[in-house]
Amino acid sequence: MYLLIAIPIIIVITIFTLRFFTDINFSEQERIKANQLLADLNWRIPDFYYAEQDPTTELSDEDALLYELIDQAERERFTYSVSAYYEEWTDMNKAKQKIWDLLLQIAEIDPELRSVNIEDLQMEKPVIDWAVEYDVGTHDFSTDQNSLFVLFKSFDWLFSLPAIMLVIFFFCLSIFLEPNYSVFKFSQVLPLSYVKIMGNKLVIFFAIIGTYIGSTIIGSLLISIFDSASLKAQLNYPLVKIAEGEMITKPFWQVLLFQILFFIGLTLLSLVIVAVLAKLFHNELFITFIVGAVGLIGMQMTRLSSTAKITFNPFAWLDTANFIFFQRTDRIITVLAILFIVVVCLTYFVLLRNLRLPKLKRKAKYRGIRKLSKSFLLRYEWLKLNRQSILFYSTAIIVAFTLFSAIDSYQYLEVQTDQAYQDYVNERDRLRNQVDSYPEIIEAYQQHLDNPDTHPNDLIWLEQFLNMYKSEQQVAESKLAEIEAIEADFLSGDLSVLNKIEHRRLKDDYLFVARTGEVQSSSTIPIDHVIFMPNAYINYRLSEWKIENEIDFVPPGGPYKTLLIPGYEESPRSGEMQPPSGIDREVFDFYLAEVDKEHRYLSGLNLLADLFNEYFYLVIFILLIGFYSLSYVREWDGQGTIRYLLVQPISLKRTFKSKMLSSLTMGFCFVAITSLLVFVIGSLLNGVGQLNFPFVQYVSDSLGLASKEAFIEIPMTMKFFRIIPLWQLLLMGLGLLLTNIVMINQLVYYLSTFAKNQWAIMATSILILGAGYIFSIILPFDFQQFLPFLYLDIGRILTGETAILENYQYLNWCTGMIVQSLAALGLTLLSLRRLRKFND
Repeated sequence: MYLLIAIPIIIVITIFTLRFFTDINFSEQERIKANQLLADLNWRIPDFYYAEQDPTTELSDEDALLYELIDQAERERFTYSVSAYYEEWTDMNKAKQKIWDLLLQIAEIDPELRSVNIEDLQMEKPVIDWAVEYDVGTHDFSTDQNSLFVLFKSFDWLFSLPAIMLVIFFFCLSIFLEPNYSVFKFSQVLPLSYVKIMGNKLVIFFAIIGTYIGSTIIGSLLISIFDSASLKAQLNYPLVKIAEGEMITKPFWQVLLFQILFFIGLTLLSLVIVAVLAKLFHNELFITFIVGAVGLIGMQMTRLSSTAKITFNPFAWLDTANFIFFQRTDRIITVLAILFIVVVCLTYFVLLRNLRLPKLKRKAKYRGIRKLSKSFLLRYEWLKLNRQSILFYSTAIIVAFTLFSAIDSYQYLEVQTDQAYQDYVNERDRLRNQVDSYPEIIEAYQQHLDNPDTHPNDLIWLEQFLNMYKSEQQVAESKLAEIEAIEADFLSGDLSVLNKIEHRRLKDDYLFVARTGEVQSSSTIPIDHVIFMPNAYINYRLSEWKIENEIDFVPPGGPYKTLLIPGYEESPRSGEMQPPSGIDREVFDFYLAEVDKEHRYLSGLNLLADLFNEYFYLVIFILLIGFYSLSYVREWDGQGTIRYLLVQPISLKRTFKSKMLSSLTMGFCFVAITSLLVFVIGSLLNGVGQLNFPFVQYVSDSLGLASKEAFIEIPMTMKFFRIIPLWQLLLMGLGLLLTNIVMINQLVYYLSTFAKNQWAIMATSILILGAGYIFSIILPFDFQQFLPFLYLDIGRILTGETAILENYQYLNWCTGMIVQSLAALGLTLLSLRRLRKFND
């Protein structure tokens, strides 16, 4: 019960602490926004000024009103900028309020604002009005230290579906399943009805939930002494979202109240579902996990649908904050009414009633095993593991993780594919308009050149501009021809044709940095400096591979993220401790944003690769220890059958080896079945994939210099890499995964010879593996590349990231398999040596 109080308070204080050390320069942000307004307002004022001075031009009443509004807004913008500079927040907010009022009026007359979006204006206006009304100086909802804003952020953790399932499993489920236990039989002779007993348990449930929610609120009250805005101001903070073209505004107190009500209703609903299923299948832990996994997967799938279609979808309710943000208040109240009606009915007719449910627990089947047969012990251990359904449970856990990731990737792929279509259409239309405009511009310049009255001094710059526009016309026509050549295939759904455009763009980036003279500028790279060469060249070679092997297009397209993206501190500088002389920070940040775009490609084979790239193998390691490798020590720690074996004419050494071999072989079966299911899930969602899909593997400088012919050298840098196909990555990853499984299994069994407590062995195993890996990383000596713990991070080994960080020449998947196999053999021999002492 103490955890229900401590955990929420700790989480709230942790979030507050992280926000406390987040520094935001509000003065700079507001001055940048003021400068954006300057760009919007000043470009219009001269037009009206010249129109007023021109006697031949007459301004309409609408134009005159527009000019007056813009003039007023510009005057207020000056006040806004000065107030932001001197950090006079009250004056600044009042100036912003006036400006936003004026800008909204301007937008109604003529919405041609260059750097300010009309939707942004409408969404920011309620927040500015709130800041003026409650005299709030500065605030940032996502990073603010005010207590209620921190409380709202804590709800993302404390009221999430995983948190609900943990509260149910650890604090609530045992209370309601107690009548199924034999120790509860005494209640049948008590003068109390079953309904009354369960009703009292329901009161305990609400006490638990109340304690949990109350602790969260107490945690926020503890930090309220640091508030910069009053509680009344925070409660009335307007949360503004746009959903399906409609602007939805809610006061903050309403959002907090809805979240608490959803948490209570969903927790009780989940409790009823888990309790009923646990009574049927008699496995509380697995049922809790499966219900949580199904809920997470369903919640993820609702994000593929529009807001209007998920209003009455129970899975969408699990994503509470998102649901509340994008649904109207009347719909939320309706949903809450439905939720509590369903919960009350289920609680009364299911939870409070003594239902006679069938027992669906699988009956054990006995198959005779001769004791004297050579495989008796191995089959015996397999039988025990099989009856515990360990293989089923562990596989189901991995499949749940995979489904969640696959659906998330599928959603991302759908969004990015739609964006790719839109980008193509926009680029095609832009180039057509550009090409259509050039003849008129060129003709105008040509007429000036042919005009005998043109001053001789003007002929030079006119001719320069004419040649420039002719050159730009040729480039634009070439790009348009390239885009129109693939239009039919693209609009029919063949995205792979976009690889040609991507290849041309990435090749131009490389040629620009290489200074060949063929390309004069890049849309992504700021200047032709050598620090941009590694990323540009790798992207260029990747695009070549994709063209040669006819690889599918991966939206949103290149450039792709690599390990050799430069940092801002590496950019060209004019001197020590001085800012960059060649690149503005905003321009460099734009470059980083372009090369840091996320790319996901969903298929059966690529989802298999995610086992290594997305650290799913860490989950496999943990399940291997918890479900398989602890089988020996679990026999001693619980009521296992090892005592039966010890009274048989079977040595402890044979029993130990049989358990070791059975857990190892079942671990291999676990990996094989998991891989098959992962492949099937990805294939059903988006096809099998392509065996030659490219991956970049980085190579240490020493190895690259020693074997230049085997790798690709990046020009001007003396760095090396190679591109490997997907099938090769999968084989290398599988090899490392198997040797990791063997080594971890043998380590756990070796430790099992020292103690007979499964939790102590599990904690010690994880501690040794973690400490060994950290030791291998923080001490960069050459011999570290021969330590088996370094190869636990399969993803970094396959990409070569670990090798290039410390210039390890021999660090690769092959070395890892060898050293881990030797380590596993050594641990096995040590384990058997200790058991020999016990037998003696």
